[in-house]
Amino acid sequence: MTIEQRQHPRVPIAYRVKVVTPDRIIAFPKAINISLGGILIGGSDRLPVGTSCGVAILLEEAESGRRVVTRGTVVRSDASGMAIQFSRELEASGLEALRTLIRSVSPEADRADEAQQQAAG
Repeated sequence: MTIEQRQHPRVPIAYRVKVVTPDRIIAFPKAINISLGGILIGGSDRLPVGTSCGVAILLEEAESGRRVVTRGTVVRSDASGMAIQFSRELEASGLEALRTLIRSVSPEADRADEAQQQAAG
């Protein structure tokens, strides 16, 4: 049995994602899941663990031209996908955009995340 150590509940999403580094832009057809702490992206093109990057989640399926843009670091890259942890210095507007996205996909996950944060103090 595995002990769950995630700080934020994950929700499945299927939006397209672009990952940007100073020398590359990688477009992924869809993400696997997302939380306020990070995103898991499928696909064969990967960045090395430790790489800092920009992340754009393209929401045009929901609203034309809308996107959530944030920054993060690759923390895992294996057969299950590439995991990017969002930067702790996330601006308030970026954090609110992530909350709105997660709430639109799974209102229960957003409420669970708020309850976890209150319990942590």
